[in-house]
Amino acid sequence: MANPKNPFFPLFHPRSVAVIGASGNPLKMGYQCVQSLKQCSFPGPIYPVHPQEKEILGLPAYTDVRQIRGRVDLAMLVVPAAEIFPALEACRKKGTGGIVIITAGFREIDDPKGEHLQKELSAFANRHGIKIIGPNTFGVANLHANLNASFTPSFSRLEKGPISLVSQSGGVAHLIVHQAFDEGVGLGKIVGLGNRCNVDFADLLPYLAEDKETRCIILFVEGQDDPRALLSAIKNTVPFKPVVAMKAGQSAESARAARSHTGSLAGRYEIYDAALRQAGGIVSQDPGELLDIAKILTILEPVKGKSVAIMTFQAGPGILLTDAVIRSGLSMAVLSEKTQERINRFLPPFTIRTNPVDMAFAHSEEAFDETARCLLDDRNVDALIVFLLHHPFMNITGIVGPLLRQKQKSSKPVILCANAPRGFIEDEVTEFEKGGIPVYPQPERAIRALKGLFAYGEIRERERRREGGAGSREQGAEI
Repeated sequence: MANPKNPFFPLFHPRSVAVIGASGNPLKMGYQCVQSLKQCSFPGPIYPVHPQEKEILGLPAYTDVRQIRGRVDLAMLVVPAAEIFPALEACRKKGTGGIVIITAGFREIDDPKGEHLQKELSAFANRHGIKIIGPNTFGVANLHANLNASFTPSFSRLEKGPISLVSQSGGVAHLIVHQAFDEGVGLGKIVGLGNRCNVDFADLLPYLAEDKETRCIILFVEGQDDPRALLSAIKNTVPFKPVVAMKAGQSAESARAARSHTGSLAGRYEIYDAALRQAGGIVSQDPGELLDIAKILTILEPVKGKSVAIMTFQAGPGILLTDAVIRSGLSMAVLSEKTQERINRFLPPFTIRTNPVDMAFAHSEEAFDETARCLLDDRNVDALIVFLLHHPFMNITGIVGPLLRQKQKSSKPVILCANAPRGFIEDEVTEFEKGGIPVYPQPERAIRALKGLFAYGEIRERERRREGGAGSREQGAEI
């Protein structure tokens, strides 16, 4: 359980939640916020607040937050910008420690009044010790606490898991969440920073670094007013947990869009990219890759490496995997003479027995088992990727036993790239991933994930050398 004295406790572990601006209209965000809390089976009281409604979604409604008799740890504000400060003052008097402001109309708008309003908002929050997520946000969720304080009820149906996601963009966060839905990847905490009133990446990273429910952190960054604080926070986090980051705004046009979206100072992408890597972040190029890398980092231990061995039941995908390996900067392992001799003995001569190893005409479980064992035993191999295209002649059930068995005997990463129509192999995928073998449907995704695992292995090794006497270095890049 998190420390109740931590200032972020009311945001992630509230004992009660009020929705100020709740609505009985399903087309209103205030309705969806109440729905999110109910569908997530939030264990504490939910207090809808609306000046006219008597009941919302079966819950008694209050005309004012001060009418609520019980304590209010967390408040969600879904009222017009002009009503934000009266609502904040009411929450302050109620002793509310955490606030999520869904409302837009602050520094993201092309009007100096928005910037001024947000400065007042930040001053109020800091003066009274209140942590605010937003404004201009979808909200926050902590699935381990059955908390979905967002305007997206479907978050409540996500698998609970060890990946925490912090994003400046609500849209990108939803892209990642929808992928997690489709692929059964578990998430823990989901935070939409929005305009970052007084909670930013650098504030949340120390909390997540100590959070026992979080094993990997995803960051989607549009821009920063104080990039050095972000880099320092990443640097202090990566010795304990991997940070997978993506910086938006690679072009001048998208940088301008980022500024108008959340009022972010985008900065030059190339400098951000280099600085994030220097700080120890694993830098990604698209949202899907963020989740792919985070998944492998929660299933496998980080290792250093570069050389990859491939087993495939179809030659074409093996070639695609080989291209992806080289394109990523990794290398195809050169098998030792001993390994090659062993493989030659039990695979038929009309198969390709070098790397990638083509198993197309070797359908026996014994041949698969022996080949996997030989490759994992080879000192020239740092990781093994197996590709299987689902077909009645090459069913995934035939490799579950031998591949899991070989994985248990080896400390090297084993990844399965398995492709099938939806609904055909989901049970087997779950079995593999519970057994320590991450599964990806496409060659490129499997390789990018493996490269991320190797990258964190290098980062951990670098941190160990630094702890051994190299000392810390100042961040060298100006953003």
